Amino acid sequence: MFRKSLLLIAWFPLTFFLLIINLYVLTAYANSPHAQQLNANAPLPTSFQLTAAGGTSQVLSASVIAGDSRVLLIESFLRKHKSPMAPFADAIVSEADRFAIDFRLIPAIAMCESNAGKRMPKKDEFNFAGIAVYTGQNHGKAFESWPQSIAWVAEYIKVHYYDRGYIDLYDIGAIWAPPSVGTGYSWTNCVKSFQDAII
Repeated sequence: MFRKSLLLIAWFPLTFFLLIINLYVLTAYANSPHAQQLNANAPLPTSFQLTAAGGTSQVLSASVIAGDSRVLLIESFLRKHKSPMAPFADAIVSEADRFAIDFRLIPAIAMCESNAGKRMPKKDEFNFAGIAVYTGQNHGKAFESWPQSIAWVAEYIKVHYYDRGYIDLYDIGAIWAPPSVGTGYSWTNCVKSFQDAII
């Protein structure tokens, strides 16, 4: 019992002494010229370089660049569906940004219109969105590449829908696929389900 009391009595002064030493060391470090100022409002760097202590950057270096997670989401979604459009996920996101449309809209439409580019009237025309494919016809608008068709469709959505105030998917569906309105907005529901799956 005596030992426990002695330990308890010694604990408080020892703790106080160590606390003082820690505060002194932290204060000395904070005031040193080598200390970096921490600023909670400072933006995080998107890239940095690690170098060896001897100053020889050839010994150890690395670069880290922040990426856009939306590209990874689209690419993952398209790869999951074995789409030939998967390598062009970055083009989908950049064109969506360029025309200020929802980045998920193009791949969602592609899924409903052509199973994301796998079932088109003509494989070499890259018409993933069913542009100008009307009832009774076996072809539609021809494009030279995936990037060209992606850019065209993004601009088309912006000019013919968004700029005219048709941003709601039900309004877009009523114009894009009018017969689907009679089937309970089947086109809209299809696009919405794939849009919601891109997470």
